[in-house]
Amino acid sequence: MKQQFIIIATLIPMLLSGCVSSGKHDMALAEIDSMRLSLDSAQDEINRNHQTIVQTELELEHATKKIATARGEIDRSQQQIESTEQELLTAKNTVTSTRSDIEKLEHRRALLQRELSDSRLQMTTLKNIEAETTRRNEIYAQFVDRLKTMIDGGQLTVSIEQGRIAINLPNNVLFSSGSATLNSDGSQALTQIAALLSQFSDRRFQIEGHTDNNPIKSARFPSNWELSTSRALSVVHLLSGLGVSAENISAAGFGEFHPRASNDSEEGRQLNRRIEIIMQPNLEILSNELPSMVSSLDDTE
Repeated sequence: MKQQFIIIATLIPMLLSGCVSSGKHDMALAEIDSMRLSLDSAQDEINRNHQTIVQTELELEHATKKIATARGEIDRSQQQIESTEQELLTAKNTVTSTRSDIEKLEHRRALLQRELSDSRLQMTTLKNIEAETTRRNEIYAQFVDRLKTMIDGGQLTVSIEQGRIAINLPNNVLFSSGSATLNSDGSQALTQIAALLSQFSDRRFQIEGHTDNNPIKSARFPSNWELSTSRALSVVHLLSGLGVSAENISAAGFGEFHPRASNDSEEGRQLNRRIEIIMQPNLEILSNELPSMVSSLDDTE
């Protein structure tokens, strides 16, 4: 295109000088027209290129705005993500704290439930023990009433010792010295007692033999243990024969080792030579309920 401008610039002076021939003049004009067309075409191309550049710049500007808008949206989205992550972290911490609180509450509820259960067990046990104590006192009153004549006659005593009813019969009422054979007075006394004991089929009785500390040594009784045990067995056999259930009575010999009084005097030794009929407490309450009660008390300490 620069070359065309040069040619035109050369031809114009020639045309103006009038020193060219008519043919050359026409050729120059034709060349000028051709060049003018080329110039117009080039100008059109320039205009189109300019429009393209303008259009491209507009599109670029629009794209730039879209990019800026997208970046703004990305920034807002990023901020929202960060905010959501913070909320999620806070929620996780809240859940963890809530779970810890729930575990503590569950543990506390279990403790309270156990305390309630233990309290109910203790109340039930205490009620059963109280009922057993009331029943024992009622039986004691019946023993005293039914055996009043013998008590007043000095043949026996009735007492409550260590929670147990004890019928205490001196040996001189039942046996001769050094003997395990019941005498007639002893048999009569035990007959009245058997009639009373047989009415309490739900109770167990232990017949205990006791001596003083004077030693005995014979072929039959090598020691006071044998003598006290033999005397207790004699009473057991008699009571069993008089209607007291064999399942409810037992025999034990303690020799001189459970004295009631000092053996330093004859009066004390006389008190120590005895047969005791012991009404056993309700062993079901003692063996089943008291250990549970004691265990629950230990757990709360």
